[in-house]
Amino acid sequence: MPIHPLHRERLERALEAHETALQYTDKPLSPTRTKVHRVLLELGRDDDILKLIDDFVDSPQLADEIRYDGYSVLSARGIKLPETVTMKVVNGNGKDPQPILRFQFTVRSLTVLADWDPKSGACTRAAVAGDGASAA
Repeated sequence: MPIHPLHRERLERALEAHETALQYTDKPLSPTRTKVHRVLLELGRDDDILKLIDDFVDSPQLADEIRYDGYSVLSARGIKLPETVTMKVVNGNGKDPQPILRFQFTVRSLTVLADWDPKSGACTRAAVAGDGASAA
């Protein structure tokens, strides 16, 4: 089962918002914010990464493979993540936690988490203590 159509639609709207933020010229963005928007766009527009997410949603085995050696999974698929981005699987929350695919990167002192939860889709946020974020 590929990414749910509603999740894909929400992802597309979020990517459009990142593009708009980069184009808004009345108040220029800081270099840090500009870099965050660009990296998130690069991740969200990469067809190979989206295919990986499709497969991740369908395959508990793929989640285990990424936990064990995410670099090999990326290499086998010919995926090169943007500079400073790492990928791992983290445990979800709730009664029936599903694995979450996490892309993480740091710009200056800001660590950004871009998660894909099979139940709710994409979620991006700045990391805070206790998020399971480590230096990227």
